[in-house]
Amino acid sequence: MKYKSVIKDGKEVSFKEAELKFKWLKDASFEDAEINISDDFLVWHSGTWKDGTWKDGFWGDGTWKYGTWEDGIWENGTWENGFWEDGNWINGNWKDGFMWHNLRQDFVKVKWTGNVFKELK
Repeated sequence: MKYKSVIKDGKEVSFKEAELKFKWLKDASFEDAEINISDDFLVWHSGTWKDGTWKDGFWGDGTWKYGTWEDGIWENGTWENGFWEDGNWINGNWKDGFMWHNLRQDFVKVKWTGNVFKELK
């Protein structure tokens, strides 16, 4: 099941409402998502992101298998692999993946040391 729950203004709503507001969700592959629509902001509480492009929002917890993160705030969860373009990483478990390097204008492989990301050679 793609969506476990979609909440807006404290009430459960149809997943169609989420996909109308955040069109990029329709093309993404994920399961058991528990999300909240807060004004023009998406809040991801839990679930597994399998693939696709995350445009913007707040990631509270869950597992990221693969995909491209364009922007947003990552509070917690497990990042297994994928491409991070921009945004704020607060905490979490980074297993593998690539981050955009502005000076090189390319993605570089990185690891999370618990307080900063370090490029792997």
